[in-house]
Amino acid sequence: MSKNYEEYAKEIIIGVGGKKNIIDVKHCFTRLRFKLKDNSIVDVAKVENVDIVVKVMKTIAELQVVIGNEIDDIYKAVKEELGDTEDDIVSEYSEMGKKNLKWIAQQILNAISSTVSPILVGLVVAGLFKAVLVLLSLGGILSNDSQTYELLNMAGDSFFHFMPLLVAYSASKYFGCNTVVSLMLAGILLHPTFSSLQSSGEAVSLFGLPVHMIDYSASLIPMLITVWIQSYVEKLSDKTFFKKLGLLVQFPVFLIMVPLTLLVTGPIGSIIGEIIANGMLTIYGKYALLGIVAICLLMPLFIWTGSHWVFMPVAISNVSTLGFDPFLWVGFAAWNFTQLAVSMVYFLKSKNKKLKTYAASAAFSIATAGISEPCAYGLTLKFKKPIIPSFIGCGIGGLIFGLLNVKVFQLINVSIISLPQFIDPNGGNNFLFALIGIVCVFVSTFLMVWFWGFDESEFEKDLE
Repeated sequence: MSKNYEEYAKEIIIGVGGKKNIIDVKHCFTRLRFKLKDNSIVDVAKVENVDIVVKVMKTIAELQVVIGNEIDDIYKAVKEELGDTEDDIVSEYSEMGKKNLKWIAQQILNAISSTVSPILVGLVVAGLFKAVLVLLSLGGILSNDSQTYELLNMAGDSFFHFMPLLVAYSASKYFGCNTVVSLMLAGILLHPTFSSLQSSGEAVSLFGLPVHMIDYSASLIPMLITVWIQSYVEKLSDKTFFKKLGLLVQFPVFLIMVPLTLLVTGPIGSIIGEIIANGMLTIYGKYALLGIVAICLLMPLFIWTGSHWVFMPVAISNVSTLGFDPFLWVGFAAWNFTQLAVSMVYFLKSKNKKLKTYAASAAFSIATAGISEPCAYGLTLKFKKPIIPSFIGCGIGGLIFGLLNVKVFQLINVSIISLPQFIDPNGGNNFLFALIGIVCVFVSTFLMVWFWGFDESEFEKDLE
């Protein structure tokens, strides 16, 4: 472990109130997400003064520390510094805070975000793999009818087919329940017997009660709800005599959760997912232009507040059922290329060498990995003037993408490298239309930021 990361971790922990104030810490692509006993004792200025920190954001339920590309290294350092101390106090979280509607909404957002974030790497890898496969097919290098193509396509689809297992794993970590039992419950919904009963179309019952027979592959919400309920059943089980029987402590949990999964949590999660997805598709069918413009225009707010991943279940559902996503990833495309434009203006126009270096690094992160946070917080929000051009650029992107009916066929972080995700496997002009929109977004934002100008003194003050 790098000595610098260890020092950064210590400084961050001190800034958020010390080890005793930390209940748990998770991370997504670019942020440390702290659950704290008391948010009021956090020294935001102290945390933001740590060299590796881009921005600190407070919410009701958590503290987000934006890091950027080095998130994995700093997360490992923080976990090593904390040791097992957070596990001793995690149960106190249930008694925290005033549980109003805003608090509950934040908990739902955190649960989705914290469950999705650990499995995003699989989504990115699978998406890029399938995008490459599309290129090989369109280039005539690989025939769609060959067994090689069939096997490789199967490999790319493995993430989506077994998503309930991945969700069960990450959700069990978030809710603090037994991972093996969570995986077993997910396995019930993916078992060949369940799949054959579902495909037969016949009515299925458990103890005389009807079972909602659907294909749970590529679903996210059913297992998220199932594992959440499992965490409460485990707490109840811990209070019984089973707790003294070692491995048998999980037996009553599984005994209770099997029928609940088949009869209650699985179907409820499925229905919720269907309602959300159908609602979005209705908007897309009747008010496609309005919906896409709204998503793109509001994307800066979603990114800045870290709430963008709440739409992930809908995007995954769209890709698994329709074969494409016309909303969330299109919004990401508009946003990422506005931020690439902001970074490039600061890189080309700044006279401060350190600001120029930072802008170059931020631009590189977006262009290669589709990670916009270093620019979003370190340049756009810090200097403020790029905020309005970013909103306008996203709105322009939404308008063009909506008018040209642009879709995304692979869920990969939107960057220059990942642009093949816009290629329609069935042919057509979607890729060309996407490029037109992206160029318009980049050029319009670039020109607005360039001619509006910026004051480098803010960056120099931070250095001082």
